[in-house]
Amino acid sequence: MEYRLGKYQNINQETRWATIEEIKCATTHVNLHSDTYPGAGLPIMSDGHEAQVDSTDTHTLIFGSTGSKKTRLFCMPMLNFFIKAGESFVTTDPKGELYARTSGMAKANGYNLVVLNFRDIGKGDMWNPISVPYNMYHNGKKDEAVSMLNDFIRTIAEPQFENTKDMFWPEMASSLALANLLLLMEAATAEEANVASLSALCSNASVEKLNTLSKQMRMDTIAGMNYKNVFVSPEKTLQSIMASLYAMIRIFNTQKNLTDMLSTNTIDVTRFGKEKTAVYLIIPDEKSTYHFLVTTFLKQAYEILIAEAQKEKDRQLPVRVNFVLDEFCNIPKIPDMASMISAARSRNMRYFLVAQSLHQLKGRYSEDADTIKGNCDNWVFLTSKELDLLNEISSLCGSYYTTGGLERKLISVSELQRLDKSKGEALIMHGRQYPIITEIADIDSYPMFKGYEPIPLEEFQMKEAQMFDVKEFYEDVITEKRPLPFA
Repeated sequence: MEYRLGKYQNINQETRWATIEEIKCATTHVNLHSDTYPGAGLPIMSDGHEAQVDSTDTHTLIFGSTGSKKTRLFCMPMLNFFIKAGESFVTTDPKGELYARTSGMAKANGYNLVVLNFRDIGKGDMWNPISVPYNMYHNGKKDEAVSMLNDFIRTIAEPQFENTKDMFWPEMASSLALANLLLLMEAATAEEANVASLSALCSNASVEKLNTLSKQMRMDTIAGMNYKNVFVSPEKTLQSIMASLYAMIRIFNTQKNLTDMLSTNTIDVTRFGKEKTAVYLIIPDEKSTYHFLVTTFLKQAYEILIAEAQKEKDRQLPVRVNFVLDEFCNIPKIPDMASMISAARSRNMRYFLVAQSLHQLKGRYSEDADTIKGNCDNWVFLTSKELDLLNEISSLCGSYYTTGGLERKLISVSELQRLDKSKGEALIMHGRQYPIITEIADIDSYPMFKGYEPIPLEEFQMKEAQMFDVKEFYEDVITEKRPLPFA
């Protein structure tokens, strides 16, 4: 026992840099010229021909300000590593660069390609965010469906919650939107359960009919309670609630091609953890208009994959799914992200979160930021002028005592700001290992990943969205041709 614990009793050796031998023992060696890789993950060392990667189930947090080469040093190479190792991935792609660099090789290696293209709507795949909760609702999982619908509404309303001090209006608008979605769950067909139908129900033209129907609904149901809480409001208050609701769903009313794209499904998320799949979420980096849809997709994908993992004997997905979330803090807050990252590891899912700063992470996730950080055993630092982040990195690396007995930080704030970008220098705190300053090859330094042309995105056959006709439904209920839900 004394021998085993002796190393903890030497006060002069609080910390040091990891040796290359220690890094090699703690990581997976990959000959990058091989046809297949024994593992994939965060590169700890890479010269473009050989690499040491973390192939464990560890989550990763990458910090680097704009222009620090986060994408070129880590995101792009990692996607290629996943492809060679036969692992699935879901990645946000703000500029479309990741798709351009990796889709050709993914296709050549037998991957299913899934592309949600919000930069050039009309090309790629189609996705109905309401279809999954609709199917769950009608398969006996009503509580899970309502939770997913609530997350969808909360994500849509997030900009309003961020930009107002009076929470009453977005809260009431969210209540009415949720009630309308629940009405779709009960009264619409599977084809009619889409954002076009939601938009119609949220219009002023539907208010009177919904008000009349809600008076016959039970108050002990979620829909009935939400409807009545809204419709008991005075006329002017109701008009303001409707104005807030319209602002929430305005994008579906003003962009018909987007609404049509979100009214049909060509994606089967359940296959992501069973077959090699490359999922690209291409979003404009110059505006945040569609970011809430990315957040919704990521949350839904996680919940579906968790359910699929529970069906397996070992409660793990047969094929690992890696979430590489570039510009993680620029998309709206993912509901329950702290819980998601805690539970994902045991289901064979990993997260690679790319952020510009600690302030950005705390601003988006507030008190959950510490939980997210704590569940990421790998930290990568490239560059930053943010003092809080610099101090935290410096403190986490620890201190040592000089021969003169003076305490000194292993790396100071000043030294952290001078990592060489041209050499691809990065400070990595890898799991429980001592920290290391390493050099990572730029994506152009990997000859084996070159020569693959990006797969052209085909235009999908746009169909007119089938809409739930609230007027027809109202007449059917009044004439007793159809029962009223929640009555």
